[in-house]
Amino acid sequence: MQCTCGSDLQGGTIEEWDDVHSLLHYTCHHCEWTIGIEMDNREASFLFDCPTWTDEARHCLERLPPYVEPLVRQEVETYAGQNAIKLISTGLMTEARNQGTVFWRPDAERRLGRIPEPVRAMARRELERTALEREMPEVTVVLMDEIKARYFGMGAQAS
Repeated sequence: MQCTCGSDLQGGTIEEWDDVHSLLHYTCHHCEWTIGIEMDNREASFLFDCPTWTDEARHCLERLPPYVEPLVRQEVETYAGQNAIKLISTGLMTEARNQGTVFWRPDAERRLGRIPEPVRAMARRELERTALEREMPEVTVVLMDEIKARYFGMGAQAS
């Protein structure tokens, strides 16, 4: 990619904005011009040739003990490769560590069964994604109430 001055733009930091989006910074070292590209973490793979870690994910990796860091790096990069994902965020790290799965409490599973069929799969994905992002090992009724309140503005109701 080229700057308006004709020099090449150099990719720089990758900052996570939220659970889904990141901001990729490009800088022209000739005229000091900087731009940012907002991207969806899962759909940004076309921008990278190899696994690329966001600044936040790299920070989490660097804080691990030296004997654990290479194991976690390999596990996460292998999981990302199997899923054709090149941008590694903190959310993807958690997902990889759990191999993309969480346990469902029986009461939460029954409650999910009461959700209308057309939106049940979407609700399941959102609940599992949220649990993985929060490093929760399971989906609970309490989490379901919280997500329901967030998306539908409804207070938690007893089940």
